[in-house]
Amino acid sequence: MRSVYIVLSQTGTMVSRIIRQYTRDPYNHASIAFDPSLEVMYSFGRKHRYNVLINGFIEENFNRGLFAVFPNASCCILEISVTEEQFKTMLESVDFFLRRKEVYRYNMVGLLGYMLGIRFAPRDRFFCSQFVSYILRKATLWNGVPELTKPMDFLRIPHRVVVFEGNIREYRLA
Repeated sequence: MRSVYIVLSQTGTMVSRIIRQYTRDPYNHASIAFDPSLEVMYSFGRKHRYNVLINGFIEENFNRGLFAVFPNASCCILEISVTEEQFKTMLESVDFFLRRKEVYRYNMVGLLGYMLGIRFAPRDRFFCSQFVSYILRKATLWNGVPELTKPMDFLRIPHRVVVFEGNIREYRLA
């Protein structure tokens, strides 16, 4: 068996505060990682700190990007045991995005659609939880609708284990 990690987080950016005001959820960003160090997490979001319009598929970790700017960000890290085949399927799916990262953009209209309960899924656009949901579905670990999935929904994954909840600085030190 192998493990994958779903990272739910709340940074405190203006956009995250707006989303939080709507959802009332403690976490409103989701990433996926393939090792417990979380040195490389994959998601969709802004590529530059000051410009939400420059966005798309991103690689992130707790030491750079928005997490470095918001060292008091809170997070919840879920560990999911998977088969070797599921692990390989997810890695291949992420690799597909990595090889085409300049093609993909953030699905802002889809995020608004989510708020209205409307599926909006252009091929080249994802929001963070939509992407994580898509990757999990590829490995038959999730049956939710990617375009209508929010980060907190991942807490419903059967057999997931919360391995950490708290400040990202505390996880970096652990």
